Amino acid sequence: MSPRSCAWLKPLGRQAAGLLASAGLAFTLAAPALAIPEADAIKKLAVVPVFVITDANGVPLPIPREKNLVLPLYLEGDRASRELAALLKSNPELKANVVPVPLNVMNEKVVELNKQLKDKSKPLVAPVVLNDADLKQAIAILKTEGLTDKQIQDGLSVPLFFTNPFLTMNTPEGPRGVFFLSYEELQKALSGLPPAERSKLTPKVADISAVLQQITKTQEDSFVIFPTREYFRLVEQAKAQAGAAAPAPAAKPAK
Repeated sequence: MSPRSCAWLKPLGRQAAGLLASAGLAFTLAAPALAIPEADAIKKLAVVPVFVITDANGVPLPIPREKNLVLPLYLEGDRASRELAALLKSNPELKANVVPVPLNVMNEKVVELNKQLKDKSKPLVAPVVLNDADLKQAIAILKTEGLTDKQIQDGLSVPLFFTNPFLTMNTPEGPRGVFFLSYEELQKALSGLPPAERSKLTPKVADISAVLQQITKTQEDSFVIFPTREYFRLVEQAKAQAGAAAPAPAAKPAK
């Protein structure tokens, strides 16, 4: 990875829309002329699995509230499993599972589920349940930049960490600026740089809405979102399952 300029991106604008805030998960990037198609920007979230509690048929199980239906999207599988265990303890007859879904796909599902609701007065919202340490770190960074508690509360839903100038990584399409959902993963990436180079990079944070909106405005596809740890875990799990399911090679007769 290497640094490069990121002057176009502000840490968190006062007008940044809370894309995944209390209104729920629904990506709509209003822009008069998009250099990068909206769908392509949202597709970058495919490396961010979220974990959803569903019934035995894979239908999400939202929590009824006074004004809406809440469907938590957990970034950590273990946390979702703990919530499922608590749910099953209070509802032993319930048949439910934890299912991983890419965040971009979940966005489409939430939009579709809202269309299917018979009671439109109680919409489905799908807040992303963050890692507590990452949220605290994001708030700390924004406060050092002079933002008030109200500005942070109104504008920050899902933080993405990056550096100024940008830390880049090589991809098959060339070098790309990197955003991280985990501050720890950002620090790991920085630790691999020479100290003199690392000292020139300042950790920053922006709401996911601001990031996606800015990606659509760039003339070239220049940014990636770094896969989460859960993404890598699921990939390895799928490989192990595929290997276990593969038929054993047939024994050859001795000559």
